[in-house]
Amino acid sequence: MKDKPKIDKDSFIRDCNLSVRTQNVLYNNAKAFGVEKTSFITNSDLKVSDIGKVSLRVIGGFRNCGKKTLLEIIALCTKAGVEFKQEKNSPPPTTDPGK
Repeated sequence: MKDKPKIDKDSFIRDCNLSVRTQNVLYNNAKAFGVEKTSFITNSDLKVSDIGKVSLRVIGGFRNCGKKTLLEIIALCTKAGVEFKQEKNSPPPTTDPGK
């Protein structure tokens, strides 16, 4: 049985076993993270640490980014130890789907 790769802040998004929708939301908005968008997902240099460059409010405004996608991104960043950019007067992110 093959072990899942260890996810840390230097892991590439393509190696993180995310849903296709979440990968597409992140790749289609790579410029927001300061990474040049490539023509193929497998060629992208987008890393987990890049997600922390913007706030959850910004990520939540991306096209096709709904509640489940946000929860998946939050879980990934929590697992990797990446914190999101905080906006003034915004509470820290939570993985509780009821909030």
